[in-house]
Amino acid sequence: MDTTPHAGWRANRRGALAMSAAMALVTVNDSMIKLASQSLPAAQTIAIRGLFATVWVLLVVLAARQTTQLRHCVELRTVGRAALDVGGTFSYLYALFHMPLADAVAINMGAPLIMMLFAMVFLGEQVRWQRLAAVLAGFAGMLLVVRPGGGNFSGWTALCLLATVLNAARDVYTRRIPLRVPSVIVSFAAAGAIMLTAVTITTLQGWQPISPAGLLLLAGASAFLAASYFLTIVAMRLGDISAVSGFRYSALPAAALLGWLIWGYLPDAISCTGMGVLAVAGLYLLRHERAAVSG
Repeated sequence: MDTTPHAGWRANRRGALAMSAAMALVTVNDSMIKLASQSLPAAQTIAIRGLFATVWVLLVVLAARQTTQLRHCVELRTVGRAALDVGGTFSYLYALFHMPLADAVAINMGAPLIMMLFAMVFLGEQVRWQRLAAVLAGFAGMLLVVRPGGGNFSGWTALCLLATVLNAARDVYTRRIPLRVPSVIVSFAAAGAIMLTAVTITTLQGWQPISPAGLLLLAGASAFLAASYFLTIVAMRLGDISAVSGFRYSALPAAALLGWLIWGYLPDAISCTGMGVLAVAGLYLLRHERAAVSG
């Protein structure tokens, strides 16, 4: 797959598809780890999932015969991205364990606007007004779901917003990592950093017994997470950030459906309207890119 970043329609389309697939996978992962967290401390839940995820990614590294590339894990930019991933992951998951799935995912959908602003300021990326309008519409849809002045806004909501900023910074920072560093190596560095942090915290707190069902849930979650790691990195290395990032919104319908099926949480009419706006905004981004190239 060509991972040279350029603004062509094909690159943006591939990036959009990779991002959409990554969001679907990470939403299933969120559901599974949220279920597992109901019987385990948060740090231990993250530690066990992280251990499995690190193993899965390492197996891919071995299968691809890229063990000699593992040296890139300790390079400054790879470590910097991993640190942002640790902060974003812990902030998001601690919030997720205390919030409805759809609400947490919706707040995280504010990331495309933040990513676009970061790309403009730090990467010098030019943003067409159509892209800006679409991402702003998606952000407005996110606000309809969150409703900051409403009774659902809490400290966990604020923590989830912090995670959104950190995750946006992580994804934009991905473009700073040289293309000579394979995406699977970047994935391994992130998974390993999260796992080691969680294991350290859990060791200090003390480990608790885990049921076979809980272990199975976390093993499954880790497989979805590992795949989403790789696809997100590929997406960020392909098309323009301002075009690809909008497809993070594709996670919302899946989150709403899973939240209803598993926890019986059904978003109200205003939230559903916001999710609809988010979905339309993401689809418009891809349609506009194709029209811009063909016209």
